[in-house]
Amino acid sequence: MNDPAIYDWYRLMRDEHPVHRDAQTGWWVVYRYADARHVLTNPGTYSSEMHRMGFPESGLESLPQMDPPRHTRVRQILSTAFTPGSIAAYEPQIIRITNEIVDEMMGRDQADLVADLAYTIPIAVILEILGLPAEDRVLFYDWARKVMNVTPEEMAQEGYLEALGELQQEAIAYLRERVRERKGASRDDMLTRLANAELDGERLTEDETVNFANVMFAGGHISTTMTIANSIDLLDLNPEACQAVRADRALIPQAVEEVLRHRPPITTGLRASTREVELAGVTIPANQHVAASFCSANRDERQFPEPEAFDVHRRSEGRHFGFGFGTHHCIGNALGRLETRLVLNVLFDRFKEITVDRDGDIAWAVPPQMVGFDKLPVSLRPA
Repeated sequence: MNDPAIYDWYRLMRDEHPVHRDAQTGWWVVYRYADARHVLTNPGTYSSEMHRMGFPESGLESLPQMDPPRHTRVRQILSTAFTPGSIAAYEPQIIRITNEIVDEMMGRDQADLVADLAYTIPIAVILEILGLPAEDRVLFYDWARKVMNVTPEEMAQEGYLEALGELQQEAIAYLRERVRERKGASRDDMLTRLANAELDGERLTEDETVNFANVMFAGGHISTTMTIANSIDLLDLNPEACQAVRADRALIPQAVEEVLRHRPPITTGLRASTREVELAGVTIPANQHVAASFCSANRDERQFPEPEAFDVHRRSEGRHFGFGFGTHHCIGNALGRLETRLVLNVLFDRFKEITVDRDGDIAWAVPPQMVGFDKLPVSLRPA
């Protein structure tokens, strides 16, 4: 994903092979925006229950791998504890955490934006929001690094899935203990609200609560880390856009949306065909992996004028696939957006310049389903 030529290839695929079976994975990849949107909004034909395709299970039923009506019920209950107002209320904590982490960077003229900032802030924020002890950050850092830093070669090794399963179980056991502590408690934190969330007299089961906390940590942390680092990189690559955003902070929300469109943190939305279906003139058999390519769809000229341009004045919220789309549009998208906006504001306040060191040790994120950085060296000029 770090090779610009990939986007020329995406354009070719959209024009000539909009639905194409990838020879290496066997997945049917969907490249055009309209077709990808169709896949993501028709769960009856394109199921999210990927365990039916042999995907490893954590022992819990995962919200991202549920279909309606069960998914609808669980999401509605979760939404009672995850309202826009409750997310907005975390703004002071996010600003405080960001400033504390930036304080540790002051006095240095260079930093790794990922390790020093983009990686640490989302974990610290999620732990505080869930009401978990700050001293447990190191535990979550370790779990996240083991997931994020795995190479394709390591993924192919015998025993990898078993090791990943053990890691998942370790995290789940930790969260289960914390959830049990919150049952009937009156603490003011997200995990307590999840453990006691109720809709029409119905509550989440313990497994559902534990699973969502796990998904919130894993998905929310990684996607926000990618988005923060991608924002700094793309603004550095587009100095006129950076200057415009610094001069008018009201542009920050649109700039974040453009980052999510231009370089979505997750590459694909994976589904399973429940029956034989025709899409873009191609017949897809039943029980096949169908992958909506977010990276291609977000650059589809049929949907976005001049899609290759990074335009912070573009209004695309609600249309791009930066946080997925349809039934499984990320329930934590408001938190990820808020974190990224606030981090950019703090960085602009604290530093006159943040310049990516293009000759430095830049490393792109290893897992193939992510688009972002594992290392992003930057030069800093304090305000």
